[in-house]
Amino acid sequence: MKNEIIERKIAFIKEQINDIELLIRNKSREEILKDQWLIKGLKYSLQTAIEAMIDITFHICAKHFKKAPIDARDGLSILLDKNIITERDFLTFSQMIGFRNRIVHGYEQVSAERVYEIASSGLSDLEHFIDLILRYTKL
Repeated sequence: MKNEIIERKIAFIKEQINDIELLIRNKSREEILKDQWLIKGLKYSLQTAIEAMIDITFHICAKHFKKAPIDARDGLSILLDKNIITERDFLTFSQMIGFRNRIVHGYEQVSAERVYEIASSGLSDLEHFIDLILRYTKL
């Protein structure tokens, strides 16, 4: 099933992953943590990658299942109900949405250490989301 919106959003997520991996490979943890602009860049890349994940979720719910999610977690619930994601995936992706919300809305201060931790070890969750969507859409 061809879907340009999903393809474009996946390409954007992959671009963010590649950029983050390149930074993590080329700079030390200490260099990144002491540079506020690198941390801001990581936050932005993580935030927008998660937003693209949410956009894909909303798109699939609306176009494939004719359901408009109330919010991002409701969209994940629909994907769970349709067996696109597992309960474990739901929890992981919900945590990612929570992280994105904290960055965007400033519910709490997100430490540079936490941003670095997610950037250096949490990208596989984004890749897993892409794999699940590709499996479902057969793009």
